[in-house]
Amino acid sequence: MKNFIITIILLSAVFVTGLAGWLASTNLLRPAKIETKVEETFYALTTKVVMIDYTTDIVWCEDYNGNIWEFYGCEDWAIDDIASLLMNDKGTENIEDDEIMSARYNGTFEGWR
Repeated sequence: MKNFIITIILLSAVFVTGLAGWLASTNLLRPAKIETKVEETFYALTTKVVMIDYTTDIVWCEDYNGNIWEFYGCEDWAIDDIASLLMNDKGTENIEDDEIMSARYNGTFEGWR
């Protein structure tokens, strides 16, 4: 009878140890992880070059809504060029914090605003 009780205790210990290991490998005992990462999205924006400053190497562009955007690298740009911008919205609805990721020449318009 004594051997039986020792066997039951040992089997119970093995079971509890195995159960604890299994629970530790799952997310059942861990606190919920709160995701704070904001999903950033990219979008295309067509603009017109409205001003170039060769001293500071800055190009200013205006989109159809009248927002002004600027980027560095004015060597090949001219007033009234069309600049296709790849924009990053940084995961917010506020357009003022959007960032130009890339600017590409896309021709010119005669008489576009």
